[in-house]
Amino acid sequence: MWNPRRRPRFRRPPVDYPPVRRLALLLLALSGCGSEPAHRCVLVVTIDTLRADAVGEGRPTPAINAFFREGSHYPAARTVTPLTFPSHATLFTGLFPPRHGIHDNVTAPLPPRAERAFPLLAEEFREKGYATAAFVAKAVLSKETGMASGFEVYQCPERDAPYVPGEEQAEAALRWMEGARGRKWFLWVHLFDPHEPYRPFPGDAARGRTAAGDPAPVLYAGEVRRADAAFERLVRAAGDDAIVVLASDHGEGLMDHGEPTHGPLCYGSTIDAVLALKAPGFEGGRRDGLRSIADVAPTLRRLCGLADVPCDGRDLAGPPHETLVAESLFTWRIHGWAQVFSVTDGSHTLIESGPRQDLFDRRVDPRETQPLPLSDPAYEKLDRALNAYRSHRTIEERGDLIASVPPYGELRRRGVRYLARRENGKLLDPAEHLVTWAAIEGVPGFVEVAKSRQDAGALESVLGLLGELEERTPRTPRIDHYRALACVALGDVTGKASWYRDAAWAEVAAVEKGYVQPETVVPAIDLCVRAGDAEALRSLVGLLKREGSRLSGEPARRLAEAGRNLGVEGLEAVLAGN
Repeated sequence: MWNPRRRPRFRRPPVDYPPVRRLALLLLALSGCGSEPAHRCVLVVTIDTLRADAVGEGRPTPAINAFFREGSHYPAARTVTPLTFPSHATLFTGLFPPRHGIHDNVTAPLPPRAERAFPLLAEEFREKGYATAAFVAKAVLSKETGMASGFEVYQCPERDAPYVPGEEQAEAALRWMEGARGRKWFLWVHLFDPHEPYRPFPGDAARGRTAAGDPAPVLYAGEVRRADAAFERLVRAAGDDAIVVLASDHGEGLMDHGEPTHGPLCYGSTIDAVLALKAPGFEGGRRDGLRSIADVAPTLRRLCGLADVPCDGRDLAGPPHETLVAESLFTWRIHGWAQVFSVTDGSHTLIESGPRQDLFDRRVDPRETQPLPLSDPAYEKLDRALNAYRSHRTIEERGDLIASVPPYGELRRRGVRYLARRENGKLLDPAEHLVTWAAIEGVPGFVEVAKSRQDAGALESVLGLLGELEERTPRTPRIDHYRALACVALGDVTGKASWYRDAAWAEVAAVEKGYVQPETVVPAIDLCVRAGDAEALRSLVGLLKREGSRLSGEPARRLAEAGRNLGVEGLEAVLAGN
């Protein structure tokens, strides 16, 4: 795995604000908005997987609806990607993915503060003397991601542990607020309830219940109501003087465009975001104009007297964005399929998904189901904005190796870069392979159920399914990763050590195909030891050497220990200063 400590510093481009924006910022300064403000407590609530159309007028979410009326609500807000880690990295830095370098949930972590050219909001607030705390509901944002930097308290479940329900998150945050009484504080509460798998919601006096067996959209709406109830408690406890931000990191497909959850595609169902703010100087009600979750950071910096930091976001008191781009590199990085982009100016949206480009007029087609001809005048503006975005290169060296799929050969690429349209157009369109994607991503659930039932036959059938899926999309490393998962379960159920050996080699195959992530490298190391297979470990080390990968921290410790146990030498080339 590439060592995040070796990630090169990002070069900040010179800040060149458009004339209209410069004028707006000047007016803000002259009006006194830019002067040193009174320090206020700050509450940021992010609701994972919350669709923008799941809340608001006509929806049974009374707390959020009231907050939209009392605070400023930005109904044209967008996220940067339909994935949790990179979206939160944007929200807490004000930077788009090309600048902070996080593109998915299984990437290398944010480097330590001393090795970054940008700060996180928690680091800035703590330096300003605020008490800082985060209550994170799921390990996708664990301390290991680097998101904990700056927080004195960072409460998050362990890896693979269930997420913390909204009612428990609210309770823990309320206890912390009570203990911080008398201090100025910066508090982040992450609610995960609308994320799949959806659970029945028992309801309360203001919100209807759902029941097991209800259709997925009904259960999803119940989980949104559960998050709404938690949000109500948090806002009430924060008090009238606190600055409160409500945002979603992305939405949920709910079978729009055939997408059951989120990740592969960039339609409005997963890219439209919830964004609202209650703060001094912001009037209540709807605020039109294209906004980004990246706008949270510069807004809070000004409101709380933090240092101005060059970023991609814009102060919500200033002018909106002219265009915004969202990306999904999810299936490109783990399957070798095409990169997906969405660019909008608020009225039209252009979506590129490998060989396909679709243009939509969202004023008359908000669900993006009726493509316009690309000869429409709106196309050129959006296409230029997308080309400018994809010209960025975020990691210059020692990144992951990603393999494309046949029939175009095995194209291995260092680092994370955006493919030119011609190159991207040669890869498989994720929108055309959602059934395959859903089948692949359903494998861990099948394995868990079969293992709980000690059903070796069912586990062997999973291996057969993976073989069929591999015929549809060859060279997909995720299939090898899940094959390893099934083999480990078979070893546990049958007691046959040979299954652990098969699992080790399957994980090595995933690494060989480009899935060079902790998610594959660490299990591969452990499985080589469990199977007592020195040859598999030598193959893994050879792959890491070939690609110049350097392990640090816990992965490096495990590899060194595995080398000692299995008598494998020559590990120094892949151990970064360990």
